[in-house]
Amino acid sequence: MESVYQWIAQAAKAGWLPSMFTHAFMIRGLLAALLVGPLLGGIGTVVVTKRLAFFTQTIGHASLTGVALGLLLGEPLGQTYAGLYGFCLIVALLLNAIKNRTSISNDTVTGVVLAQILGLGIIMLVLVTREFNIHQVEAVLFGSLITINEWDLLLLLGTGVLTAGIGSALFNRWMLASLNPALANARGLRPVLLDYVFIALLTVVIVSSLKLAGALLVLVLIVVPAAGAQNVARNLRQFFWLSIGLATVSTVAGLMVSGLWPIPTGAAIVLVSSVLFYLTLLLRPALGH
Repeated sequence: MESVYQWIAQAAKAGWLPSMFTHAFMIRGLLAALLVGPLLGGIGTVVVTKRLAFFTQTIGHASLTGVALGLLLGEPLGQTYAGLYGFCLIVALLLNAIKNRTSISNDTVTGVVLAQILGLGIIMLVLVTREFNIHQVEAVLFGSLITINEWDLLLLLGTGVLTAGIGSALFNRWMLASLNPALANARGLRPVLLDYVFIALLTVVIVSSLKLAGALLVLVLIVVPAAGAQNVARNLRQFFWLSIGLATVSTVAGLMVSGLWPIPTGAAIVLVSSVLFYLTLLLRPALGH
């Protein structure tokens, strides 16, 4: 890892990269952005197709409760991995189980669970603020360059490898089950099991990306690049790769904006992503869509 830092710092000193990348925390942010962009952009195509945007926001809010739970259980500040991953996975699988066992619409079920999570999260935060300053958990809400460490980068890398492996094997099946569940059933693909696998993987990706994007804004980085790609893509392959490209440009450009001005990293990334989305709307007529 040290050799990577030295190579990027030397490139910045030589003028190949902006001078801000001579600092170690900016280098870690750049590496995180290059990992998070493809992760969220790729998985966002399935999220948009399956209409899981509201679900994604619920997992983002659940992460705040997970952080508070981890702190209360004695995990060190900034490393509440058991609380985060454990609680968010439980919420995601519970939400999917309720959705599959009721005739209520998905949005309604998600709204009910979200309300419960918010109530529990407020109680947890009140308990946590007795021992910790509330500003110490702001990075989970909005994303922060300063809090990213090498362990977070390794988690992102591991999540990326896991997602690439599972996604390359199941991507077409996820899409078929989303667009035509009856046909997927007829082909013996077991859409319900595919849903559980995707929900678990999506939750791991969201939690791993929180340090950079933030709990309140990770939804935007998953959905907006995919929506922008959908505006201009002519087929599924273009949809997938354009979403990855837009998400990666958003994370890197947002990182640079956050490095130049003292604003939260997640907010800067979201603003860049939104600008790119509106550009795709302008390009849509020119491309004959």
